[in-house]
Amino acid sequence: MSLYNYPEYYDVAFSYRDVDLECDFIEKKASLFGLCENSAMLDIACGTGSHLEQLLRRGYEVDGFDISPSMVDFAKKKVDNACFDSHIWVDNMVAFENNRKYGVAINLLTGFNYLLKNEDALAHLGRVADALESGGIYIVELNHPRDFITNRPSTANTWVESRGQIEVEVDWDHGRTDVDVLTHQTESSPHIVVKDGGRKLTVDMQDRYRIYLYQEMILMIQCNGCFELVDARGSFKLDNPLDNSRDSWRMILVLRRK
Repeated sequence: MSLYNYPEYYDVAFSYRDVDLECDFIEKKASLFGLCENSAMLDIACGTGSHLEQLLRRGYEVDGFDISPSMVDFAKKKVDNACFDSHIWVDNMVAFENNRKYGVAINLLTGFNYLLKNEDALAHLGRVADALESGGIYIVELNHPRDFITNRPSTANTWVESRGQIEVEVDWDHGRTDVDVLTHQTESSPHIVVKDGGRKLTVDMQDRYRIYLYQEMILMIQCNGCFELVDARGSFKLDNPLDNSRDSWRMILVLRRK
């Protein structure tokens, strides 16, 4: 069982995200660093489509894909209900099919951390490069490395969100294992309790992901050869650099297609 099979509850659980602020960040970085006229966007691992929908509302052409059919169906309904047109499909990050060129690609909510092997990460960067125009940008949000290599986590990993009669209580890092020093992978057992009116649902899932260090990402970008790193931020606030301060709680990289 997985929360990804319950997209309505996933959408509530992650509603703490400031989607407006994050889309402001995307627009600003695209304007500042993008060198192509194509403003169409691709939302990689789009989930329930919250950012995709907001960017559509701002007048952009936006497509997206996710590996979960349930999440894709939910995102399609969200976009259809808002009377927008968007191509949203089921696919994976390593070998996704695409017949269109974009000026901007985004990969938020640490989707990149689910690329467990070097060859997967490099293949993914290659596919994104193929999908972008020269001068297009790719914005990647990863976990801050501090979350895994120190005892000072950057984010709260237990939280409660509600919408209407739905309440979702999340313990995302439940049972997390130590990071394997050879593979940089770790596994947790997220525990989610949903109260929906008179119904109660408990979801226990397995979540395996990889921690990427900053220098490791630089090397990945160099090995791929199609991108240059043009900016690194510690949050979606425009004035927050990527550093070791408490205000730097994510590792957000802005890559530009050569």
